[in-house]
Amino acid sequence: MAIDSFTVLLFGLCAKLLLGALFVVFWLKNRHALWFAWWSATLLLGSVTATLFILRKIGENFLTIGIGNAALVAAFACCWQGSRAFNLRRPLWSPVLAAPLLWLALCLVSPFMASVSFRIIASSLFVTPLVAMSAVECWWGRREQLPSRWPVIIIFSSLALVFAVRVPLVGMLPFPIGALPAQPGWLGAFNLLMFAHAILLAVLLVSMSKERLEFDQRIQALTDPLTGALNRRAFILRGERLLRRHQYERAPLCLLFLDLDRFKSLNDEFGHSAGDNVLVNFVNVVNGCIRPTDFVFRMGGEEFCCLLPHTNTEQAHRVAERIRHQFEVTPTDVAGGPVRATVSLGIASTEIFGYDIDTLTQRADMAVYAAKRQGRNQVVVSTLEGTGVASAREKIRAVV
Repeated sequence: MAIDSFTVLLFGLCAKLLLGALFVVFWLKNRHALWFAWWSATLLLGSVTATLFILRKIGENFLTIGIGNAALVAAFACCWQGSRAFNLRRPLWSPVLAAPLLWLALCLVSPFMASVSFRIIASSLFVTPLVAMSAVECWWGRREQLPSRWPVIIIFSSLALVFAVRVPLVGMLPFPIGALPAQPGWLGAFNLLMFAHAILLAVLLVSMSKERLEFDQRIQALTDPLTGALNRRAFILRGERLLRRHQYERAPLCLLFLDLDRFKSLNDEFGHSAGDNVLVNFVNVVNGCIRPTDFVFRMGGEEFCCLLPHTNTEQAHRVAERIRHQFEVTPTDVAGGPVRATVSLGIASTEIFGYDIDTLTQRADMAVYAAKRQGRNQVVVSTLEGTGVASAREKIRAVV
């Protein structure tokens, strides 16, 4: 059974109009999601192209060929900008404006308009890089591990390939793939191919946006809004997972409990905004002293925890001393003046207490209280015996 190209084109036109309107609604509901505005422009401009392509049966002229293909080029330029917006990058207006204007300028040249081969080659050379750049933009954002991202890259790449092969095949196949006289089967197949790509892309782009929203919500649920550190809930979830993995590998892990010294007095003297600045400064210091594979959590108030995977007690002690010293010498700017604060740290290791998150937390917390009793601004390591203070210079291992 032959494919009815007009029916496919008409269905595609209606689908693009509906999806374009739907994307506009998505954008109006969330003005920060600018990618929906760009992708709606892609679909609506594609509808203009489809409408003018239908009108070509009446006659080919500057409106149906020039404006129709200019809308197509602009549509894919907008698609590229939508991919950039999804990666939170600034749009580039020059391709959106220059590419269709250049096409229109070519259409004013009579030999160009008279040659189907020239028009097919030129339109393919306009569209292919724009679609390819959409795929590249999605690939650049691959660190954000969204399940729909790779299918989107594949669809964009497939679409770019469809337009690219028109150039070498221009003299061998019927229109719209090549420049030979059009045949209903080829027209129907090409329109069906474009329709399938448009529908798949629309579904996947919505899915990818939904996945990002869910990811952001998960991050917000696990992040302290003031300091950007992970919160207590994240500590429980990530800590248990890390400990299970380390227990399976029989690898060491250390838990650091950190408590800022005299934080209430600091709040009383300088105000809560100053206290907030100190907390933010502290987390920045900690992040500068630990590895990318380590984790810092705000447990509440001025209390924090660090999980140090694949770290023994001696290594954890060096990290803790580095944090303690760096925070002591890094002032926080409060009302135009420097304010210095200190921190007490307790360490508990799986080498001594095993792989139970509650036990490690309790032991590290007890070590912090020992550090407070012994003068604050100290690092105490918890063992199975007595109490003492471990300093970087003396290397005395404290016991809780």
